[in-house]
Amino acid sequence: CATMSKRFSSIKVIAHRGYSSERPENTISSFDWSIESGFPYIELDIHLTADQIPIVMHDEHVDRTPDGSGAIKEFTLAQIKELDAGSWFGPKFIGETVPTLEEVLVRYSGKAHIFVELKSLEEILINSLRELVTNLGWMPVPLSTSDKGDLQVPGISVISFAPEQVLLSKKILPELGHGLLLMEPSLGMIKFCVQNGIEGFFPFIGALSKDIVRKAHKSGLYVGAWGMSSPSQVEIARELGIDGVTVDWPKQAQDFLEDSV
Repeated sequence: CATMSKRFSSIKVIAHRGYSSERPENTISSFDWSIESGFPYIELDIHLTADQIPIVMHDEHVDRTPDGSGAIKEFTLAQIKELDAGSWFGPKFIGETVPTLEEVLVRYSGKAHIFVELKSLEEILINSLRELVTNLGWMPVPLSTSDKGDLQVPGISVISFAPEQVLLSKKILPELGHGLLLMEPSLGMIKFCVQNGIEGFFPFIGALSKDIVRKAHKSGLYVGAWGMSSPSQVEIARELGIDGVTVDWPKQAQDFLEDSV
């Protein structure tokens, strides 16, 4: 798949868990606000419930953002839906529920490029993703030569910190672009991505160097970064020459990039 295989002419700003600096993360309100604000590139996280339904949440437990206690895998979808996923962020968001991946894909059909991060390690999570992508019309059409190398809207890319999940997803969903999230980038991991057809190389911004970025680009990889704590850190990304930044505050990042030109 060519969706992440070439560099962009400008840095793409990806909304981390939606517009999570202004809305409760990984909720419909957060994704809506990202789209409405002009940021169709969205990152989200998925886990499986006890009844094996993919839901959108970062943590493997429901203790931080929803008002529950325990592991997601111990809750059925019906039980997850009873939790409040917005009140922790502010009273305006009381009653916000945890979305299913299906709800997200239906709502933003034709409107977004979604980076789906596989948080749990079950094979059925990827099989469920394939079923949803296929049934809901998100499977990509063949790209024209002029479109190759750009992130298509609509579109889906699959990412994970777990190399084994990325490799498994490549087998189950070869039509989609894939990326490996990393704490520590290395030449060995660049080689791993290239050898396994993984198009995206996504290290922590604090561990990136110009040399690593240059070698990843020379190998044909798309280089994105995460972990920026302030809009001014986007300048580091620009100086490194990377292709995309995943941030909680997309508008501030975009404004900073435009002001820096």
